[in-house]
Amino acid sequence: MIDHTFASSVAGYLSIVCWLIVFTPQLWENYRRKSGDGLSMTFLVIWLAGDVFNLLGVIMQDLLVTMFVLALYYTVADMGLIWQVIYYQQQGKRVDRHEEEDIPTLVDESSSLLNTATTSYTSNTVISSSNSSFITITDTKKKQTNGTKLFNLISAISIILVTVVSCYTYYNAHWKHQHDGGDDDDQSNRLEFLPQLMGWLSALLYVGSRIPQILKNWRNKSTEGLSFGMFTCAVMGNIFFTMVI
Repeated sequence: MIDHTFASSVAGYLSIVCWLIVFTPQLWENYRRKSGDGLSMTFLVIWLAGDVFNLLGVIMQDLLVTMFVLALYYTVADMGLIWQVIYYQQQGKRVDRHEEEDIPTLVDESSSLLNTATTSYTSNTVISSSNSSFITITDTKKKQTNGTKLFNLISAISIILVTVVSCYTYYNAHWKHQHDGGDDDDQSNRLEFLPQLMGWLSALLYVGSRIPQILKNWRNKSTEGLSFGMFTCAVMGNIFFTMVI
């Protein structure tokens, strides 16, 4: 017979290993493709918020150092993944701008060559088509750029708000615990409630974070750019964690 305590310990360590390497496959996939377009930024921001609440809950409960290190690692890894996605988005915009700058040159060269042709009707048609294509591409790129900037701004503000509110909540509870002269039992219950609240918020955010990614996959009718390894590690980590419980 297998000792249940030993099996639980093994499952716990395997769960930790899965969650330690969960980001590695996606980071490598983004690096290999030089793009993070397959990921939903909303998914990443909500996932980060869940890890921030988890980190604050660990601090409030004064849990083991290993729990704190893991929670901090998850938060930093989330930020690294978000940074990578934004970085490749900016790199893509630079390439697009260079391509847009090259289009007028090509149109001018085509125009000068076509003006020497014997058929003026064909020349004018090609030039008009080239100019129309350039205007359409430029308008599309501007709309995409403005939309991306707005979305990144909203995401950044969301991260800042979550962090500030969480830190204020923790500081306020900690300060009251040290300075208020109320009943010790009331203070203890209050401090126990806050970590539980952080835990529930973290769990809700973890569950809800998958929805934006699922919607993005459905709209694109594709999962291109997503690492199968990341989601496999996440599923296995949850399975092993359930076995521990």
